[in-house]
Amino acid sequence: MTQEGLPTTRGLIESDVGPLRRFTGVLDSMPTEKRTGGVGEAAYEREVVNVNLKDIEVLEAVEPYHFPTYTIMVGQSNRKKSKWGFLSEGSSEDRTVGFNNVADQQYSPAQLDQSNPAYVKPAQRTDLKDCTGKRIGFVMADGDDGRPHPPMLWDGRANDGKGGDTPSPSWTIYSIEGIGVASSQGQSAMDLAMSLLDGKTLANFNDEALKNTVIRNDADLLQAISKPISAPDSFANTLVTAGKFTKDEQEVYHIVS
Repeated sequence: MTQEGLPTTRGLIESDVGPLRRFTGVLDSMPTEKRTGGVGEAAYEREVVNVNLKDIEVLEAVEPYHFPTYTIMVGQSNRKKSKWGFLSEGSSEDRTVGFNNVADQQYSPAQLDQSNPAYVKPAQRTDLKDCTGKRIGFVMADGDDGRPHPPMLWDGRANDGKGGDTPSPSWTIYSIEGIGVASSQGQSAMDLAMSLLDGKTLANFNDEALKNTVIRNDADLLQAISKPISAPDSFANTLVTAGKFTKDEQEVYHIVS
């Protein structure tokens, strides 16, 4: 019998991360505020951006979240190797996420070519602050369940307090309402997802599908793919139930021709 008030190993929370792992929301505002970190002589002041979102649609979470709003707090920085930098640009190891990478999909190759007269300078391109009122997709890069790997960011607590780069779960952006790319070779997002699933395990499929810009910009399809394998209406289970795919003993999916 469970005794009330005793410590438990169950139901632990991610206090620094929050319950959400992948969601979309309408950008409402981006106010900044000053916050003090450290204590005593080591105290310092930093500026934090509060990315306020409304009309939340939860796609992945570690615990139920039923509120209509959510705020992501990120320390403002002009350094690429920061949480604000990762949210803005992804990282050198992962260019498939990050606001700038998604936003730049709206520009032609000529507009992104510095040697071309049509070149659009980064300062003249769409910025996050220009997207108020748009629905934006956020994902926690923690490396779990097919999500992006965490970036290597500076942590002063690493190496016995000497500091160093360490994997740091961080928020980044994978979709922006109204900005995307055309389906490759005339394929719809569904056709593309089915072709990716053929011959793969679910883990391998999720890794590729969630990096694909065409699939990431189809909210309904992305939600079905993001559901746990136990969900009857998950993407893979729906295809198997419909007789469009089979799954062998090695957990590999095969399209039914």
